[in-house]
Amino acid sequence: MTIDLTPYLPAHGPKYLAIARALAEAIRQGELTPGTRLPPHRCLAETLDVSVQTVSRAYAQAEKMGLVQARVGSGTWINALDDGQEAEYLRSANMAMDASPVDLSIAHPICPPGHHLRFRETLRDVADSAHPDVIDACRPIAGLPHQRERASQWLHDTLGVPGTPDDRVLCNGAAHGVMLAIATLVQHGDVVLTEALTDHGLIALSRTLGLQLRGVAIDEQGVIPEALDAACRRYRPRAVCLTPTQLNPTGATMDNARRDAVAEVLARHGTWLIEDDVHALLEPPGLSPLTARLPRQSFHVTSLTKATVSGLRAGYLSVPRGQLHHTLPRLRATSWMATPLVFEIADRWLADGTVDALASEQRQLLAERQQLTRTRLVGHAMASRPTGMHLWLALPGAWRAEELQQQALQEGLAISTAQSFMVDQGPPPRRIRLSLGGENDLERFDQGLTILGRLLGEAPPPMLQIV
Repeated sequence: MTIDLTPYLPAHGPKYLAIARALAEAIRQGELTPGTRLPPHRCLAETLDVSVQTVSRAYAQAEKMGLVQARVGSGTWINALDDGQEAEYLRSANMAMDASPVDLSIAHPICPPGHHLRFRETLRDVADSAHPDVIDACRPIAGLPHQRERASQWLHDTLGVPGTPDDRVLCNGAAHGVMLAIATLVQHGDVVLTEALTDHGLIALSRTLGLQLRGVAIDEQGVIPEALDAACRRYRPRAVCLTPTQLNPTGATMDNARRDAVAEVLARHGTWLIEDDVHALLEPPGLSPLTARLPRQSFHVTSLTKATVSGLRAGYLSVPRGQLHHTLPRLRATSWMATPLVFEIADRWLADGTVDALASEQRQLLAERQQLTRTRLVGHAMASRPTGMHLWLALPGAWRAEELQQQALQEGLAISTAQSFMVDQGPPPRRIRLSLGGENDLERFDQGLTILGRLLGEAPPPMLQIV
């Protein structure tokens, strides 16, 4: 059927919420009656000249409000309107979310409604057919055998990580994997090298474990081999923790020649490597991990979180032969074992190709947002990967990063500065990091770019310059 919601659409506010409210008003006016089937998402999107994603979000919002009911395989249908129910919704915390800042500060995959649907469908399948071990397992600590076997095959065939199922440890996300690797190798007070700008989680972990983290100079491909060699000679580190693919925050990615050079430095010094490969699935095939060059002295960490859905905290730690008995006590002490239910979902997605399909879709979605960002912020210097989750933006002369962050937040936009990614003390780069997946709604994402583009074209307010 076709419906005309135009007379009921409010002039202001997010479009998805405007559509949901228009549905409520159309029901009140008698234009839509209980039992009416709503148009398919694409049809209504064309009628209202909005994206299909906006309509999907509007229907989901209307279902939260109790206005409609979605029936699998049948469509979306109008419920009888309960005035009390909607009034309660209008008073709820959900309304405050609409006024929340546009978030370009958090590392997060883009999760369209279809991702949610796949997750729910897999949960239903697991509920119907999961092995009892998924529900009541208490051992083995490293993960259920069938989950480790599937993961090992995928790690070898897709990412090129050497090893067998006996070398794999299932952990609760990549951050947990990095912590286990460091705890296996490093004692309190030991020196660990990493990129001069690195993930703030590693910086926080170094303070928690009491290790000395030292930064090594980087360029557009990440750590510089000559600088790494000099740092190894100076500090004699216990380990080196590197992110060769889409380094957070700069997006720097080593080509295979750079990886060869870095591996040669580490091999010559005999230094342990911890490779954080959490963004591997965001790059097209062709880059082999550092671990493949140094299988006997490397711990490799990756996860599914950045390329599928953020709630799938499925991390994989590959341990060099002979080190597993050192790692397992750390796993047992920190979480006993990885959550079997999470890895059952991951196992099924690895088996049926969902992981590879979602990763491919994620690369496409990020590529579209990278292009949109460059269009909206044309004229500004920036560094990024074509399918990267982040964009590293240089600031015009008038702005300092903290000033821009402060002013942007006042105008409804959250961004990140370089300060939290700095390993050593010193003047931070005059850059900000934009994360492209924190907002699932493309219109809100574009709204954030519009705010940022306007601010970059203006001078900072005088009071901010004083601060």
